[in-house]
Amino acid sequence: MNREEIVNRVEEKIRQANTVIYRRGRSILAGMDISFPQFNALLALQEFGPLTMGELCKQLFTACSTATDLADRMERAGLVERVRDKKDRRVVRMHLLPPGDEVVNQVISERRRFLSEVLMEYPEPEQDELLNKLSLLAERMDEIDKVGKLNS
Repeated sequence: MNREEIVNRVEEKIRQANTVIYRRGRSILAGMDISFPQFNALLALQEFGPLTMGELCKQLFTACSTATDLADRMERAGLVERVRDKKDRRVVRMHLLPPGDEVVNQVISERRRFLSEVLMEYPEPEQDELLNKLSLLAERMDEIDKVGKLNS
């Protein structure tokens, strides 16, 4: 295989695996009446802590009006709350509430359960090798992405 074919296949396989994991998480969300964009917002808040609406928009790659609509629905559902910054009252941050945290944990738990089931079919050395290769790939992608952001 030439380089272009390898790149195409790697991208395809990452996308394919991501789609399956996405579906597994979505099956839980369907029963909770939470959209996938709302889940992504909750996940961002769990990973990065309280965020301003501008920061949340950047994490979700959405327009601020879209993120505001998501925030409004999540706040009405008791998943998040808006809190004014104590040092600068003009700044409002979205905070993840325990029910929102539980939603994220349930979806991640289902994804991990599924991955555990899949990985059980592989001997431990192959599991270790897969983890090492994926870690190297993720680290390298992150390094290049950061350099790209600095140059743009």
